[in-house]
Formats: sequence, structure tokens, C-alpha cells
Amino acid sequence: MSEQELKLHVPRKSRQKISSALANAESITLRAMYFDTADRQLAKAKAAIRLRQEGEDWIQTLKMAGANSLSRLELNHHRPGPILDLSLYAGTAAEPLLTKLSKPLELRYETDIVRLLKKQRTRKGTVEIAYDTGVVRAGHLELPIHEVEFELVSGNVEAIFDLGMRWLNDYQLILDVRSKAHRGDALANIITKINSADEAHKETVELQEITRLWNERKAQAYSLDKNLSATQALCRLTEECIEQISLNAAYLAEVDTDGISTIAKAEHVHQLRVGMRRLVSNWKLFAKNAHLPEDTLQAKLKQFLAEFGATRDTDVMLATILPHLQKAGMPVITVDHYQGKSATEIARLPEFQTFLVQLLAWTTTAPSQDPIDAKDEDDTAINDDAIDITASTTLVDGLNIIPLIPSVAPHNLRKTLEKRLNNWNKSIVRHWRYNDKNDIEAYHDVRKKIKRMRYGLNVYEALEPQANLNNYIKRLAKAQETFGELNDYASALEYFSKLTPTHPEAWFAVGWLSAQLKRLKQDADTTLKALPHKIDF
Repeated sequence: MSEQELKLHVPRKSRQKISSALANAESITLRAMYFDTADRQLAKAKAAIRLRQEGEDWIQTLKMAGANSLSRLELNHHRPGPILDLSLYAGTAAEPLLTKLSKPLELRYETDIVRLLKKQRTRKGTVEIAYDTGVVRAGHLELPIHEVEFELVSGNVEAIFDLGMRWLNDYQLILDVRSKAHRGDALANIITKINSADEAHKETVELQEITRLWNERKAQAYSLDKNLSATQALCRLTEECIEQISLNAAYLAEVDTDGISTIAKAEHVHQLRVGMRRLVSNWKLFAKNAHLPEDTLQAKLKQFLAEFGATRDTDVMLATILPHLQKAGMPVITVDHYQGKSATEIARLPEFQTFLVQLLAWTTTAPSQDPIDAKDEDDTAINDDAIDITASTTLVDGLNIIPLIPSVAPHNLRKTLEKRLNNWNKSIVRHWRYNDKNDIEAYHDVRKKIKRMRYGLNVYEALEPQANLNNYIKRLAKAQETFGELNDYASALEYFSKLTPTHPEAWFAVGWLSAQLKRLKQDADTTLKALPHKIDF
């Protein structure tokens, strides 16, 4: 069967409240063993197989990826004991995967969970609420589990989002897209590396690998089927962006280590913002050809992009620019550089977490077909700063769900993307025909266009993996690097300029940064001239 569920992490301060809210719920002890090959063939295929004891019963379960990030194919079989039987999957959707395994399955990790379970009816369906507390364990390593799952029993999938967002706001919950299998597999990998190390280095390897456990989640390559409609393709792209954004946000929110250690880093903020930028780029890339989230959701993305951007600018200045200023002889300035909310505080905000769940909801409820008025038109008419939804929609609890007009067959995605990307390239190379080089904001605008182009090309390569765009991408990357450095120095100049009324020593920074910006502008112009006037697809 296919299951649809939403998982939310329960922070330390909310655990007693949720336990009280589920005081009359059924309590079940769940102990499970998870299996995979030594080289993780199941994990690489986004599948997991386990034996779980539920009271006195044993259940063998296989899970595989479903149609979207919320859906999973789940096959359950009762067993007489903790004995794995792969013959049960003959003739099922799992058979092709299991027959390809080239190595035997072995025990990789275990879970030990206490589950509070209840069903709740809503006007849109029946939802099973499961609050899990316990650990996932591999060898001597453990990760804590404190999560509440909302699984659809019957009715419309909107039911789990309505209920999930209500709980999110009542209990300050946090979206965590990692499954127990994801965490267990990560721990098992660490144990494998520790066991492979010589005795003298085991402790060092363990510390290094545990630190890597919460490394920033970087962008991963997209994979697109050419037969998808534009809207379906956009939903698949959005799922990857949500995973990058939400996982980095979860690490910033210290979901595993709150009260134990601090793992939040500036790079988590950077990669979170990369995920947001990719999402904005994809919306613009598919504008007028696909259904998009409603305007309020797009506005929220821009809002949080700016809020995280403020912390990112400060981190960049302190880590990269301030050392150059000090080396150049800038007097010491005693000031608290961090102002406003920290990235961790923003990541924990119910408003931000609600926004992430709303995005996730959109990917499962968007129409499968494209707007009827979608046209392969000249993109110069598209305003890059305001993406408009091209088809009328019905809003249900803040979600863009039901089109009020008919839809049509999917367009030729390749041709649509090629035309739009060439129009974007035209806008980049002709930028100074219409903008003033004395305006620093005009340089920032070019940088944004270049970033958008890089992300757009990632989508095109997902659709056309054989495309050879290396020469163009190399030139574009050089331009992005130069314009990015220029942006960082310009932000630092703005920051220190504001300090001069109260800290006269900041004038040193103003003068030095102004000189650097003059040089960087010349470098930026040079990299821009190296771009071709048309992309040869």
C-alpha cells in the first residue's frame, strides 16, 4: 500500500505538552531491526527493509519511494518471529529492486521506540497521530527520536497538512524530512568507518565522522522525466529544494543536539539560502507555463530569504572581509556585529516552519496538468521581480490547490527552457545598455541574474543530461564568483559606513573597501564581456 505522512520534530520544551495532549492515546513499544547490504544498495535506492516487534507480534516491512516526497510504498507482512523472508515480495513492486541486489542483506541498525497512537477525524479525512520517543542505534552510537507523525488513514491528503500545521503552531514543531532509516543508515556508515580504522585512530575517526553527521545539505542534481508536464516537473524540482532548505534549517534549529552541543554553522545558512534561490529561479523558469504556488507563499519565500540573508552577510563579513581589513591596518572596533534574530532563532520560528510545510503541501496538491493559457511566448514580457500565477485557483487553508479552469497537455519542456534561458542570457549580456554602472544595485541585479541562470541550467541538464554546456557554464561561474565577491564587499562597505557616526575608526574600512570595489567592478565587467550573446544548446 502507499502511505502519506508528515513528520515533525518535537523540541525539548514541547515534549511534555504533547505527552499530556495524548494522555489517553494507545501506547505501543516498537523495537525494529533494519537490514541492507554492506554497500547500502537499498539506501541508495531510497528503500528500507525492517523486522519490527509490535507487542508480541513481528511485522516485516519494506518501504520504497512513492510518487512524491510525502508518499511511500509500504509492504507489510506478519512473521512468526525475527526471521527475514524476501520471498514474500515475489510479484510485487519491490521484486525488481530486490532481485538486483548483488550482496546479502545484513543487520545495519536498530530502533527502540515508545509510540503514543491515536486517530483523529477532521472534516477532510481521518489522520493517525503517532508520537515517537526513543533512539535509533548502530553499534555504540545513538541518535534521539522525538517526532510526531501525521499519517492519512482516509480522506484527502489536505487533512494531514491542516492538522500538522495546527500542531506545529501550538507546539512549536519543526519539519524534519529525515526518516528513522535515514538516520540509522548514517550511524551505520560511521560504525563501518570506525571498525575499518586501525586501533590508534578509531577515536579520531569517530569524532570526525560524528561531526560530518550534521554537515550542511548541499544541492543535489535534479532528475526529470521528459514526459512530465511543466507543473509536474516543477513539483519534482520543488521537492529537492524543500529537502535542501528544510534539512539545513533542522540542523540550524539543533533538532538532534539541542541542549547538548551546537552544530549550527554559517554554511548551513548559506546552503539553506541556495535552496531558496534555486526555488525562486525555478518559479521564474516555469512562469506562465506551469501552475505556481500562490502569491502569498512566494512573498514569504522572499521575506525569509532576506532574513537569513542578513545573518549570512554578517557571517561573510566576519569570516572573510574583516581579516583583510585588520591585516591592512584597520583600528580595532568594539561593536556587536550581530543584530536582530540569529539564524537558529529564525529557523525555529513557527512562521518559517509553517511556510516549509505549506510548500510541501503544494507539491502534493498542485494540478498535474498545465494552465490552459500557457504559451510559448517571448520571456521579455515577464517581470523577474513579480511572478504571477497564470491560472485562477481556489485557496484552501492557504494552499493553492484546485484550478478553476481546464488544463491542456504538457508542452515541449526542452524547447520552452531553451527559449527562456536564451532570453535570460540576453538580459545578462545586455544589462549595461539599460542600467547605470554608478549604481551598485545594478551590479547586484546582474549577480542575481547570473545565479538564476546557473540554477536554470541545472534544470535543463536534468532534462537533457547529454547537453554539453561546459564552456558556457565555466564562463558563467567565473562571472558569478566575481560578482559575488563584489556583493560581499559592497555589503561590508554599507555596514561600516553606518558605523562612522559613532565609530570614527570605521572610516578606514570605508576607504579601503571603496578602493577594492573599484577594482572588483572592472573585473566584473571583464567577466561579463566573456559571455556569448547566445547559448548553443
